Amino acid sequence: MVQSFNPLTLQRRSTFTLPGQRQCASAFTLLELLIVIGIIALLMILIVPGFTTIKGAGDFTNAVYGIQGTLESARTYAKASHTYVFVGFAEVDSSVDRSVSPQVTTGPTPYGRVAVTVVASKDGTRHFQYATSNQGSDWQSNYEDSSKPEYHGRHLVAVGKLQVFENLDFIRWNFGSWTPAAHPNSKMARYQSTVPYTLSGDWSGLTPATPFSWPLGSPLNSGYQYRFDRVIYFDPTGIARAATSTNADAIAQVMEIDLQPTHGTLVPPDPSNHQDVGNQAVIQLGSTDGAVRVYRP
Repeated sequence: MVQSFNPLTLQRRSTFTLPGQRQCASAFTLLELLIVIGIIALLMILIVPGFTTIKGAGDFTNAVYGIQGTLESARTYAKASHTYVFVGFAEVDSSVDRSVSPQVTTGPTPYGRVAVTVVASKDGTRHFQYATSNQGSDWQSNYEDSSKPEYHGRHLVAVGKLQVFENLDFIRWNFGSWTPAAHPNSKMARYQSTVPYTLSGDWSGLTPATPFSWPLGSPLNSGYQYRFDRVIYFDPTGIARAATSTNADAIAQVMEIDLQPTHGTLVPPDPSNHQDVGNQAVIQLGSTDGAVRVYRP
């Protein structure tokens, strides 16, 4: 008697062999897949904030050392080109789109976005004369030149591109004197003159003598994207100053820029008198020697 061949029967029998059992065991059940997906989701929840924090810390570090490099390059350019070089700083509201002109600097909290740019005198002169009163009026007169509006800022030339740093804020509190002798274990302790010149906390209320706008050639009071009122300039010998309406030809021993990271417009509380607490940085510029040092807690 000849038996008929049934492939289905052969397939069922093969599952009970050792190779067949191995093949069945290599597949995942639905429950196992759900467990794996759940573990991956949990790890993502735990890990992603850590990566965000690391990225934010890296961005802050890059911004601080980027500004340090800008100051060093500006001083080098001034000496090499025998001209005056102006480094402008502006902090604006980071909740406003970057394409908006002008960027918002009014109101109580223009926080979270700092712009930095460098311009130089075309003819090697300062374009204003130091005065005991109304200082800077000649600068603005030369800059605006109402008789030829198309020549706004005609005596300046851009040196490099505009730099914009997100999630960055000028600290609105002055650290005061933190000398190495008074704080021997502090990484933030540094030499300071009696009254260091600070572009951060004490700048409010000071009238700038050398403001300029960006794009270069825009008028000072309209039509610009950024207006730079906080300005450090280098003369052809490399000496740094910050000219305001009241400081005449003063040369501060040191100048400082105090910075801290933000989350958009959310700003951490001021570090008060505890510089080693928190995440901030001080960029200190020696006015005469041009040394630019960074201090971090």
